[in-house]
Amino acid sequence: MQRISENPQNISSKIEMIQLSDEGKKSCDCRKKQNTEDKVVKFRCDFLSTQVKVMLARGWTQIVDPEDASWHLWWCDTGDMLRQALDGDRRKLSPHQRVPHFRNHYELTRKNYLYRNLKRYRKALMRAGKTAEARISDVMPVTFELPSDYRLFVEEYHKQQGATWIVKPVASSRGKGIFLFRKLKDLVEWKSKEVKLQQPGIPIETYVVQRYIDNPYLVAGRKFDLRIYVLVTSFHPLKVWLAREGFARLCGQLFDLENIDDNRVHLTNTAIQLKASQNADGIPSVKGENGERNCKWALSKLRDYLIAYYEAEVVENLMQRIAGVIMASLLAVQPAMMQDRNCFELYGYDILLSDDLRPWLLEINASPALTGTDNEDQRLKSDLVDDVLNVLDFEGRFSGHETRIGGLDLLWDDGPVWTSCPYPGICTDAVSNDLKRLNIFLGGINDRQKQLALLRSQLIEKRKTGQNYSPTVQYCLKKI
Repeated sequence: MQRISENPQNISSKIEMIQLSDEGKKSCDCRKKQNTEDKVVKFRCDFLSTQVKVMLARGWTQIVDPEDASWHLWWCDTGDMLRQALDGDRRKLSPHQRVPHFRNHYELTRKNYLYRNLKRYRKALMRAGKTAEARISDVMPVTFELPSDYRLFVEEYHKQQGATWIVKPVASSRGKGIFLFRKLKDLVEWKSKEVKLQQPGIPIETYVVQRYIDNPYLVAGRKFDLRIYVLVTSFHPLKVWLAREGFARLCGQLFDLENIDDNRVHLTNTAIQLKASQNADGIPSVKGENGERNCKWALSKLRDYLIAYYEAEVVENLMQRIAGVIMASLLAVQPAMMQDRNCFELYGYDILLSDDLRPWLLEINASPALTGTDNEDQRLKSDLVDDVLNVLDFEGRFSGHETRIGGLDLLWDDGPVWTSCPYPGICTDAVSNDLKRLNIFLGGINDRQKQLALLRSQLIEKRKTGQNYSPTVQYCLKKI
């Protein structure tokens, strides 16, 4: 493009003309912005929940009339309510309306579909010669689907004599229907009971059987897994946010491979641990000093615990690998997911660490529990829901280009989002600032209120300074 070479007076008059023509647009934009800030955000949620409390605290209006379709957000469950929200009355949702699940979320959250998608993705990477990426995507234990893969499983069982296996229903949660076994006859007996209990006309429930990870990393002799929260606002293009806060769920009993019949030893599900009976003498109880059951550690506490035994860079690399596990699963299902601009989803990832600090993906929950088990847990989940709503930004408070909003960091935006400063202000001597890492801060400082206030003040300042010249005028001035 040629440079402008005109009389300065002509240039000045042109700029004035551009400014005058732009004033109409600017005043229109201001009116739109004012309307966005002043509008009442309406939501629908048909069950008492943390979500309702958070949305009411934001000053939103709850819709109680099921015939009223003027909602901006309908926080519904999966299944029939989701179908009603998306397809009810055969009307098309408006662009501003959102629901908290994708239509075929089960591609990611059903254990058998997840394993199929990961297996297909890994094979595609191998065919493309991307062996490193294929190795990273090997994130789940060897898995077979029952009853369809029963013969294949038996072949593998005989190859791994003495191994421990775990059976899980593909669509259940809270530890329901899970058991461990070593002898094939135990599985055969269980299978026979299932057939006898099967009611005519009802499809046989699908299960997965997996190689049990028998070398978990232990804390005070107890097994644990990690609950990590992941927000996906779009699958095409893929946009992923990762929560800074999460927690470790600890078993109430000491880990013991000789005792595979006690679920309290092997399953970390909070529902199971909270029902745990009083422990025997000499075994650490899940009750804390105040009598409250202490089956959770904050992710930040676990990170500090690991740093006490390893170098900070080792722990940072572990967190990066956890992010890699998450992205492998999302990239694996991306081709199968039905994109819908009206949908988002908050997933609860369950990650297990083996004793060599390798992260394993256990399962992904489409509706992670958002009701706290204690005050700190309730605070964490309320802040999490609040930050999800900040990212969705119904009020129009943000620019849409942020890489951090409150306690959520942008991990993927149609490609990896990088940072050169992992854990700023923490362990800066051990972790070099010029390393390019994924923009994640699992277990890091979550000064969300301070960051949100700073973010809003910066945006206000940008809007004020941006009123001097429009982008069109600034472009012309650069060419002079």
